[in-house]
Amino acid sequence: MIVAPTMLLLAAPATATTWPSADIVASAQVSVSPTEMLALLVDLPRIGPTLPRDCVGLWTPGTPSSGVGATARVRYDMAAMHRKLDLSVTRADDQGQRVIVDWDHAGNRGFVTRWVVESAEGGSTVTLTTPINPPPWPFTAYYFGAVKPEWDTCQVAFIAAAAGEAAARR
Repeated sequence: MIVAPTMLLLAAPATATTWPSADIVASAQVSVSPTEMLALLVDLPRIGPTLPRDCVGLWTPGTPSSGVGATARVRYDMAAMHRKLDLSVTRADDQGQRVIVDWDHAGNRGFVTRWVVESAEGGSTVTLTTPINPPPWPFTAYYFGAVKPEWDTCQVAFIAAAAGEAAARR
């Protein structure tokens, strides 16, 4: 008896899911100057305690702890994502009316968070951007449904906390 070979076909769904951008972007008007924000964003021992504990469960400044090259060990907690990373300040560019600060989070699950602070009437406009590659299937839906919304909320809270701390130190 001759038996024909059988094949198992795994196919993608007929319509693929299209996801929005995975990037985390928040922007807000604040009552402090770009220079005041710059001083805070590169002073890791000073900014760490101001960040919301439900977003940042760990913030341990390293050596050096201030300026370009400053380091910290951080753990971000968004939904069931707990990402522990080494952070370093890799850019602190004061262009007068515009300041750019980059926090580089090292490792294969790392990312760069960019703070752009631009002079505006009554203070500044702060834009906080974290470009993210979404996790692979089967975690993609969880990222977009649970992690990203919390992370979006946390970045808004980061801006408010940083601006509040900068204003308090005047």
